[in-house]
Amino acid sequence: MIKNVLTHIGGIEGYGIASVALFFAFFIGMLVWAFRLNRQRLEDMGRLPLQDDNVRAQDSNPQTDIAHE
Repeated sequence: MIKNVLTHIGGIEGYGIASVALFFAFFIGMLVWAFRLNRQRLEDMGRLPLQDDNVRAQDSNPQTDIAHE
């Protein structure tokens, strides 16, 4: 039944092409975003769970956070 309904809808093949194109555009966008990340900031953030609370308080100076970006 669904096959019969979909064959009678005009222009439905455009939705398949648009969805694949949208998926690839999003995927390529995420790849570009990932490669442009600041590696030093990622390493600093990766070490956060392993640091003590008092070390985190010293490292969370807002003035130094601006300098890293």
